[in-house]
Amino acid sequence: MVTSARLALARARASLGLWETLAMPLAAARLFGRLLILMLAVPVLAGLGVRARALDWWTETVAVDVTAENAVAARQKGIEQGQREALRRLLERLVPAEDRARLPRVEGLQPARFVRSFEIAEEKVAPTRWLATLNVSFDPEAVGELLAERGVALLEPKDVPVVLVVPAERRGGQLVLWAREDPWWQAWERVAAGERTIRLALPLADLADLAALAPERIAAGDRAALDRLAARYGASDAVVAIAEPRTPVESAGVAVRFLAGTGALRGDPAPVEAAAGTGEPFERAARAAAARLVEAWKGTALLRSDRMSELAFTVPLADLAGWVQIRRELETLPEIRELRVAAIARDRAEIVVRHPADLERLRDGLARRGLELAQESGRWQLRRAGVPSAISPR
Repeated sequence: MVTSARLALARARASLGLWETLAMPLAAARLFGRLLILMLAVPVLAGLGVRARALDWWTETVAVDVTAENAVAARQKGIEQGQREALRRLLERLVPAEDRARLPRVEGLQPARFVRSFEIAEEKVAPTRWLATLNVSFDPEAVGELLAERGVALLEPKDVPVVLVVPAERRGGQLVLWAREDPWWQAWERVAAGERTIRLALPLADLADLAALAPERIAAGDRAALDRLAARYGASDAVVAIAEPRTPVESAGVAVRFLAGTGALRGDPAPVEAAAGTGEPFERAARAAAARLVEAWKGTALLRSDRMSELAFTVPLADLAGWVQIRRELETLPEIRELRVAAIARDRAEIVVRHPADLERLRDGLARRGLELAQESGRWQLRRAGVPSAISPR
C-alpha cells in the first residue's frame, strides 16, 4: 500500500511538471499539484487504520493448475481441487497450533458443503489444462460445526489488527534505520502485500517518521515512541524488525529480533532464525518474521470456542442514551462473544455475557472502552471508569 502511495505521488509530481510546460500559470499549477498529492496521500494513510471485516477471515486465495481430458473437465477438476486446498489452509489457520494434529483430512471431506461462494479471479484455458486463481469464501457456521464435532477449538477475531512494521538492520554494530532502498525493507514490502491473516503496513519513512523514531530510541527500548508512531498511522501496534545477517548471508541466513509497542502484539515476539535455503535470504527472513508476528497475535488476541465462561453483572442506568451506548460497546468488544439482557429496570440492567475463560482479559478489554468491572457486596457491577457506584446492594 505504501509503495503504491509513493508511485502515485511520483505520478502526481510528473503530471504537475507536464502542466507547467503547457504554460499553466505557475501558482495555479503548484496549487493543483499540492491538492492532487494531498488527495492521493490522505486515503492511503487513512486506509492503514481500517480494520478487516469478519468476511476476510473466512476467505482463502489459492492458485490451481490442473490437466484433464478436455478444458471443461479441467475447469471442474480445478475448482474442486482449489476449494479443497482453500479449506485445508483455512482449517490450519483457524485452530491453535497444538490442535492441528486433530484436524480432519480434507481428502475425506466434500469442500462444497462448507463453501459459501467462490470467485475465479484469473484463469487461462488450454485444450486440456486450466490455470486459475480462486477466492473461496467459507460458511462460518458449517466450518464451526465441523470443528466442534471433533472437539477442536475455533479461533476467531472480531477485529484484525493493522501492525506497522519498521524494518531495521544491524551492520557492524550499527543500527541502520529508514533505508527504504535496502533489500531488507524491500523484502518486507513484498511480504506485507501478501499477508492476509493480519494487516502488515510499512511507514512512509518521511521526516516526521525519522524524528519520531531514531536508532537510539530503539537501543533504549523506547516503546512509547513506537506507540506514537502506530498512532500516527492508525495502526494497532508498531514493531521494529531488526535483521542480523549472518556471514555469508546466502549460506548462513538471517536472524531477526523484534521490539514492539504496547498494542495488539502484547510484547516482543520471540526472535526468528531464518536458515539458509532457496530464494532471496532477506525475503525468506521477512516471511519467517511475518509468520512469527501472526503467531504472536494469535496467541493473545483470538477467542477459543472451547474455553468460554459466563458472567452476570449489573449496569447502572442514568438515561436511555447511556444504556444504548454501553450496550453497543459491549456488543462490539472482541472479548465478549454473546450478550443477554436478563432484566431491565428504570435505574439498572442485569446483563449476562459469554467470554473467554479469562476474567482479567475481559476487564482489560472493558477498560479500553472506558468501562470498569468491579465486585461490590458479592455482585459484579459495570460502570464508567472513575464513576462511583450508583446502585445500593439489594
